[in-house]
Amino acid sequence: MNLSDFAKQLPKNFTEQEFVDLMNQVIDLKTIVDLPAAERSALFNGVQYLVDFIMLAQEANGELHTHQGHPVVDYGGPFIPHFLVRPEGFEMDRTALETFGVGAADKYFGD
Repeated sequence: MNLSDFAKQLPKNFTEQEFVDLMNQVIDLKTIVDLPAAERSALFNGVQYLVDFIMLAQEANGELHTHQGHPVVDYGGPFIPHFLVRPEGFEMDRTALETFGVGAADKYFGD
């Protein structure tokens, strides 16, 4: 499956597990942890490029949202608690590397 297929097959009201299951059909998520650093960096660059390109397409198509004048990026997948988004006071937890973030938001933000 490629990313375009992922976008077409993701149900409108998907669960975190459905999201992860479909992503695992695009790329074996477990292998990312053990990739050599250079390959993981190259993968990150490819994904970041895709994010930037999609955001430009959203802007060009008038699909971006703001809240009190600040841009808001919509995201509906599982929460991955990395250093940029993990709430203050929480230590790094490797659990999301095994669960792919399914249920992680509950730990950090409650139900």
